[in-house]
Amino acid sequence: MRWLAIFICCYLFTYPINAQTDSTCPVDLPPRVVVGQSARVISSVPLNIRPQPGTTLARIGTIPIGETVPILAGFTCAEGYTWWQISYNDLQGWVAEGGFGEYWLEPRGEITIIPGEDGINRQFVTTSTGELEPEGCLRPPDDYTREQVGYATLNRRTLFMLDNATRIYRDLGGELNFRQLITQGSYNAGGVAASFGTHDGGGAVDISVRSPLDWSVMDDEIPYMIESLRIAGFAAWVRFPDELYAGSPIHIHAIAVGDAELSPIARQQIDGERGYLRGYNGLPAEYYPAPELDPHGDLVMCEWMVLDGFPDQRTVATYFNVGMQQMALADYERAVQNFTLALNIDPNHTDSLIQRGQAYFFLRNPQAALADYERYIALGNAPLPFMFQQFPDADF
Repeated sequence: MRWLAIFICCYLFTYPINAQTDSTCPVDLPPRVVVGQSARVISSVPLNIRPQPGTTLARIGTIPIGETVPILAGFTCAEGYTWWQISYNDLQGWVAEGGFGEYWLEPRGEITIIPGEDGINRQFVTTSTGELEPEGCLRPPDDYTREQVGYATLNRRTLFMLDNATRIYRDLGGELNFRQLITQGSYNAGGVAASFGTHDGGGAVDISVRSPLDWSVMDDEIPYMIESLRIAGFAAWVRFPDELYAGSPIHIHAIAVGDAELSPIARQQIDGERGYLRGYNGLPAEYYPAPELDPHGDLVMCEWMVLDGFPDQRTVATYFNVGMQQMALADYERAVQNFTLALNIDPNHTDSLIQRGQAYFFLRNPQAALADYERYIALGNAPLPFMFQQFPDADF
């Protein structure tokens, strides 16, 4: 009993001193989060939610990695941590901003919700340059430790991106986990000849688009799968049936932007002449004699990509030069597509107007050709001889 009494006395008298010490803020992690804005979990494990600031209280929930939450109040210091009150899934509680020299929360500014044409709300945040980017744009860690997922090998950087893509996909209404859809991973040199070396290094993964239930192609899900993978940082395209060889299966081919262990040909699929960042589908000349436009529309640019040296490379010169390649191949429809993209960037690009006009003429669309020629002249240029040959009755 005497020892118990001594213990209780020591606890009672020392507790206030410890509490006072524990209430100090961490000196190595100054607060970055702002009340009224949002923050995203960037810790290596889910972040615990406590009913009050402090680690001794039982957790009341967790926030998965990559989730963004609103900051309601704070900050409060306890046990050497900076604590913020958050809301997650109708649950309010407190989370620590960081510890052990690493931040666990990343400030994301104010969330902007924009309804999509499909009726699904999408969340955007404002970057340091004042532009909006998808909330799911999360910089992956530089962790190239290799792990096995079934028969596939991927590095942790790629797996982080893949898990982030799953989270984004589920926010869009999807129910599948991309890890469970992997048909080919990375570091698979010589494994599949039709991959032409793209899977020899890291950062490459193929995803099935067939339903695990009945093996049918999930046509309605494919756009959301592509969108999710691109927001997570992948250059991703559908490879359609027979596109690579007779009998080649439909699947999604994805390459992680910025992966330091990409094979040379995989890197070309990012920012090479036929690459994702230039607006093309990444397939080499064996499949298409000139760069083939991305069939999935707009690419997704995250701020971290630009900061890491992977900016949007869709320029007037890019589209014009490919348009000229298509003209040389007499593929006038694809030429028109590329010249139009150049003119979308610079409506007064005279060379694109001239060449698109000629492509229209060869496609037997004289009205469109004449409109481009007249636009060219309206910009202060003199008519060219071939215009009179093609339209002898025109009043140039």
